[in-house]
Amino acid sequence: MARHLPVLTAGVVAVGAQSFLLAPLLPDLAASLSATPTEIGRALAAYGVGVVAVAVLLGSRLDRVPRATALTAGALALALSSAVSALAPNWEVLAGAQVLAGAAAGVVLPATYALAAELAAPGDGARATGRVLTGWSIALVAGVPVSTVLADAVGWRGVLGALAVLAAAQAVLVRTLPATPVPTAPRPRLSAALRVPGVVPLLVTTLAFMTAFYAVFAFAGAEIRLLHGGGAAGAGLLALSYGVGFGLGAVTDRFAARTGLAPVLAGLVLVYLALGATVGLLPALLAVAVAWGVVNHVVLTLVVSRLADAAPHARGAVLALNSAATYGGAAVAGLLAGPLYEAAGLGWVAVAAAVVVAVAVPLARKPVAVPVTIAG
Repeated sequence: MARHLPVLTAGVVAVGAQSFLLAPLLPDLAASLSATPTEIGRALAAYGVGVVAVAVLLGSRLDRVPRATALTAGALALALSSAVSALAPNWEVLAGAQVLAGAAAGVVLPATYALAAELAAPGDGARATGRVLTGWSIALVAGVPVSTVLADAVGWRGVLGALAVLAAAQAVLVRTLPATPVPTAPRPRLSAALRVPGVVPLLVTTLAFMTAFYAVFAFAGAEIRLLHGGGAAGAGLLALSYGVGFGLGAVTDRFAARTGLAPVLAGLVLVYLALGATVGLLPALLAVAVAWGVVNHVVLTLVVSRLADAAPHARGAVLALNSAATYGGAAVAGLLAGPLYEAAGLGWVAVAAAVVVAVAVPLARKPVAVPVTIAG
C-alpha cells in the first residue's frame, strides 16, 4: 500500500467517527439536553447543512487550494466542532456545532478522495478510492463501538472531547502528505461541473442512497435499545456489524471498473426490506446489517470513483457536490425520518428507505461520462 493511503484513510476515520458516533447515543443526548428524539435528529441533520454550505460557497475553489492545506484546515475545524459539541448546554448549540462539523467534512472528504485519485497509478483510481473508503469501516468497527462503551463509562461529552484530540492529531499527520500540482487554469464553476455528462444522475443517486442510509442508521441504535436493551454498547452492535460488512466489501474494489451500479442498487433495495423484516430479531438484524455494509461499500466506491474520473481537472468541485448530495441526504433523513420513526417504528423507516433507493435505480443506468476538462 502506498505510504500516503494510511494518512488519507485516517482522515476518513476521523470524519466517520464524528459523523456516526452521535446516532447510537441519541437517547443519551436527548436525556442530557432535555430534548426529544426528533430535536436531536434535527441537530444531527444540521451536519448536512454545513456540508452543503461548503459545497456551494467553496466547492469551485477547492481545486485551487493545495490538498494538504485544505485537509489541515478541515481537520482543525473538525477538532473545534467536537470540542463545542462536548460542551453544548442544549440541542440548539449542538446543532450549531454540527454545522461546523459538516463544513469540516465538506472540505476533508472531497480533498481526500481527489488526492487519492491523483496519487494513484494510472488505471488504479477506483482501487485507491476503495482503500481510502475503508476508513468508514474502521470508524464503525473500532471507533463507534469503542466510543459507545466509553460513553457508558464517562458520558458522551468525554467521548466528543477525545474526538477533538483525534482530529487535532490528524491536522499534524496531513502535513506529511506529498504535494500535488495546483491547476493554473481558471477555476471551474459548479454549474460547469454539473454539465459534465453523467454527473447529475450520479449526484441524484448519492442523494437517494444517503437519504436511505441515514434515515435507517440514525434510529437503528435507539430501536435496538428499545426492543433489546443493552445501553449504548448494545446500540453499537449494529454499527459494528455494518462496519464489518463495509470492510468486507473492500474485496470487490478490484472489480469496481467492471461492476454495474444499477444491479447493486437493486440489491440494496432488498437489503432494506430485509432490515425492516428483522427489526424484532436481533441476530438476524445484525446479519442483515453485515450485508448492508457490503453493498453500501460497493455503491460508494462506484459512485465516488466515477465522479472523480468524470472531470479530472475539477475533481474538488465535483466531489464537493457529491459531499453536498451526501449530507443533503442526511439532512432530508433527519427532517423526515424522525416523525416516521416516532409514528411507525424502524421497520417502516426501512421500507421507506427501500422505496427511495428504488427510485434511483433507473438513474444509475445512465451512461458514465468520458473524462472531460471544464473551465467554467
